[in-house]
Formats: sequence, structure tokens, C-alpha cells
Amino acid sequence: MAPHHAIQQRTRNQDTLTRYFQLLTALDIDAWIQLWAENCTVLTPFAPRAPHRIDGREALHAFYAAQAATYTQLAYPGTEIHPLQDPAKLLARWYPKGELAAGGSYANENVGLFEFDQQGRIRHFTEYFNPLPVTQDAA
Repeated sequence: MAPHHAIQQRTRNQDTLTRYFQLLTALDIDAWIQLWAENCTVLTPFAPRAPHRIDGREALHAFYAAQAATYTQLAYPGTEIHPLQDPAKLLARWYPKGELAAGGSYANENVGLFEFDQQGRIRHFTEYFNPLPVTQDAA
């Protein structure tokens, strides 16, 4: 791949990821899902209350729409997007903070690896986060 093409691809993918967090902040899951490839895969290996794997845009949309409905407000202050050597991959670190529809709040620290297809859609995402804020109210 030519260096100029790699720079363009990386920039496009960074823009997509910036939009990803903007749309989640707006709780606009219908627009957010358009950032994903049809055959996308999401892995959350340490998620105590979520499937550890979601395959396909339709299943991902259903899951995230249900998750978004549990929030009245969501923000991602301090989000960091880090380019990697492969322009089709980005590493992100974010700190979600939200107000829950059922009352209370949520805050955490996450890191994830995003992989993009040739069209600039997210095709694979692996997310790691601290499970304690998710499980503390269940104890």
C-alpha cells in the first residue's frame, strides 16, 4: 500500500471512530449502526452482563439499541484514538459516563481495538473494560 493511501485510510478510519463516539453520546443507535460492516463482529471477553460475541450488524443494532435505552445521558470525556502501524486498525481508550434511566449513574474505563474494512466501516471490534462497575449493583 502506498504511504499516501495509508494516510488517507487511517484519517478516514479516525474520522469514523470520532463519529462513533459522537453518535453514542447522542444515543443515536440508528445512525451509529451505519458505521458498521454488515458482517461485523464484536468481542467483549470480560463482559459479565453481555454476550461475549455478537455477529452481524442486525444483532449488534438490537443489542446496542437495548443498551442505549437504559441511559438518559451518555458522554465520553477524555477519549483517545491511537493510530497503529496497520492503517485499518485503531486503538481507542475512553471513559464512558452516563445517567441511567432507572436512576443512578455509570462510569468506567475502556480500551478497544477497532478494525476497518476497505469501505471504512468497522468490521471487527474487541472491547476490554473494568467489569466491577457493571457488577457492583448485583452484589
